[in-house]
Amino acid sequence: MENSNLNFGKIISRVLTLIIVKPIVLPFKIYKNTLHNLSNYDNENLNESLLDGDFPLYNWFISVFDASIALSYFFGGLGAIFALINGTGFSVFLITIIITYFIPLSIGFFKELFSITLKTLTYLMKIANK
Repeated sequence: MENSNLNFGKIISRVLTLIIVKPIVLPFKIYKNTLHNLSNYDNENLNESLLDGDFPLYNWFISVFDASIALSYFFGGLGAIFALINGTGFSVFLITIIITYFIPLSIGFFKELFSITLKTLTYLMKIANK
């Protein structure tokens, strides 16, 4: 492979986007998708609602992750306000806000790990019905 065909400007731009921009934008995107999933849970085309009859406990467990993500900003905001009012310092307030902002990343990661089998079951069910 020749180096003349590589566009180092695009490579550096893409690397910086993946390392700096994505982690900053991703928590809000996860939060927004979670709110969308919770508001459309009754939709029969969703993976969770397709398997509700066969795996109710598993679906509930995955839904708990969605609920945790949805409540994370609320409780994180309350914790930050409490830290500010309590007089622990502005740095504790800022750290609480930063940690709260990135909580959907960690909860979303575990949700996706657990929901891999749910997606596999859904695809197998769709294949079996065809």
